[in-house]
Amino acid sequence: MNTLISDIELNLEHKKFAFDAGFTAYEDLSKSNSDRYQFVLPYYNFSKSFLDDNNFGSFNFLSQGDNILKDTNSLRSRMINNLNIQSYDFTSKNGFKNNFNYYFKNTITTGKNSTEYDSSPQMKFMNIFEMQSSLPLTKIDNNYINFLNPKLSLRVNPSEMKNYSNDNRRINNDNIFNLNRLSLIDTLESGQNLTLGIDYKKEKLNNINKYFELNLATVLRAKPNSKIPSNSTLDQKNSNYFGKFTNSFNDNIKINYEFSVDNNLNQIQYNSIGTTLSKNNFITTFNYIEENGAIGNSNILENTTTFNFDEQNFISFRTRKNREIDLTEYYDLIYEYKNDCLVAGIKYNKTYYNDRDLEPTEDFMLSITLIPLTSIEQKVAN
Repeated sequence: MNTLISDIELNLEHKKFAFDAGFTAYEDLSKSNSDRYQFVLPYYNFSKSFLDDNNFGSFNFLSQGDNILKDTNSLRSRMINNLNIQSYDFTSKNGFKNNFNYYFKNTITTGKNSTEYDSSPQMKFMNIFEMQSSLPLTKIDNNYINFLNPKLSLRVNPSEMKNYSNDNRRINNDNIFNLNRLSLIDTLESGQNLTLGIDYKKEKLNNINKYFELNLATVLRAKPNSKIPSNSTLDQKNSNYFGKFTNSFNDNIKINYEFSVDNNLNQIQYNSIGTTLSKNNFITTFNYIEENGAIGNSNILENTTTFNFDEQNFISFRTRKNREIDLTEYYDLIYEYKNDCLVAGIKYNKTYYNDRDLEPTEDFMLSITLIPLTSIEQKVAN
């Protein structure tokens, strides 16, 4: 671990709101003495839902802010306010399920020696209007229940967005219909776009844990948007085609496959194949990831293997190999004991470096967690 963290937190929960705030200090041991510290002094998060008893929809207000000092003299301050208005579903006589949503964002930012924000205070207003529609269909036969759900999301944002073209964002079928699918805090995805998708699921009538599921989706845009992260492919008029399927009909084998194909159907730019094998108390998972083209350039093989001695004791092994450069990145060996109020563990970690001239690092850790009081972790060897 190259980073030390010290923090003070305040958490308040009420039936009408939630609020947390605090101070955090980071020390990066890999940097020089003058630039190794980063201070968040302070930060806060506030959320409140109101008008819950109306017949139209939900109204949620969220506000967050922070003041960050890093690299000795780089200061960034911001406050971000969000108002989200989401209607309840309206079902037509033909079975279409529709809803209408409005999202408003206000940002107040300033910086000193910062690459993110100007030195003079800036206030910006952004908004998105969204219309969602779907047609959920169901068919039942003797052994299975089949679900088919074609869906779409039309979004219009006339305001400008902050430039995140060089950031790394990965889109998949789990997040493509999310409003903030690009995970951007201080801006909203601008322009006009239409997200199209279809979900299919075949499920055992007497066992919901046995199923086959397929998801497909893509995004169409009125015109290219050069400020959207390019490796997401959402900056193009027609994004990649994203797909995912899961097969869980066998009690001992579960298969997941995710893919992303370019809009010309010429290249598979993302592959992720996961297989879980289980027998009694033994579980092992293999995951193969390959990135090409606009999405990236990687070739990874991962494995996690766990054996449960009983309900309280288990041992697990994890490793990850970068096949692009023929390098095993790490090995983890963990033993843990758990009961209702205590988690105690021993962890051995060996990490390798891309630079073969550097020696691998080895850590031996003891950890104790008292539920729900505190956690203690001690490195006993290097």
